[in-house]
Amino acid sequence: MSEIRTDGGEGSAAGPSAWGFDLEELRRRNPIAVGMDLLYLVTTAFFGHMLVRGFWPAVIAAVPLGAFLYFGWHSSKPFFLAQVLTIAVTVAATTMGLVSL
Repeated sequence: MSEIRTDGGEGSAAGPSAWGFDLEELRRRNPIAVGMDLLYLVTTAFFGHMLVRGFWPAVIAAVPLGAFLYFGWHSSKPFFLAQVLTIAVTVAATTMGLVSL
């Protein structure tokens, strides 16, 4: 059974999980907003790649990457999780030599 939310939409009876993951919210997203999220993830992957390229690239990437993670934590927990996963995959791929600039 679904419940009526304050914004007029219907939500699941269970509601979002502790991480705020709600499939209905993802379905209602504007395609441009999804594109911007993907752009953030690509930029996060670039800075994650820079983290393992040496000392100075890591220093240069630290501040923007910290800002992106701070933004992701305060925007939504699934987006933050996607950022952390993107960084982990990018660092692993760069370390294995699969990604190069």
